[in-house]
Amino acid sequence: MKVLIPLLTIVVFLGLQSTVAGKIAIGPVAPDFIVVCVILFGLQRGPIQGALFGFMAGFLVDLGNPGYLGLNALTKSLVGYTGGRLAATASPGPLVLVFVIFLSAFGHDIVYFLVYHWPRIDSAFVSIFADALPSAVYTALAGIVVERVLALLGAKVVTKVGKERQ
Repeated sequence: MKVLIPLLTIVVFLGLQSTVAGKIAIGPVAPDFIVVCVILFGLQRGPIQGALFGFMAGFLVDLGNPGYLGLNALTKSLVGYTGGRLAATASPGPLVLVFVIFLSAFGHDIVYFLVYHWPRIDSAFVSIFADALPSAVYTALAGIVVERVLALLGAKVVTKVGKERQ
């Protein structure tokens, strides 16, 4: 049962990513609901479980692109770990949460594009500023909406996480 709920969560967010993200995209810029899912899970459960959850989510995403198998698993593990570490130090409010999701999404895309475009670093930087930056802003805004919806549905998403774990 401990693995079933996180796995179902990943499946739900994969569904959001594959159906809703494309429909609410602004031009080529779409939110990354998987990153939102991983950061919220990391904030809720801590760095180790966040990293494992990120690896699981990233691996499932990687199955759709076997040419770069492991790249999403790596980047989403880093996002989950970072989210868990941030939760240990602070209990973010909505404004801080937007900033955390933005930095997580932007950091995720930086690592992703650097590895994806290697050794063409110039192409990576073009992708980082043309694609990753607007996507990170949109992901942060979509992430706060997702967090608020989950909170309205009664889920303990982020509130006072650092105090609960101590």
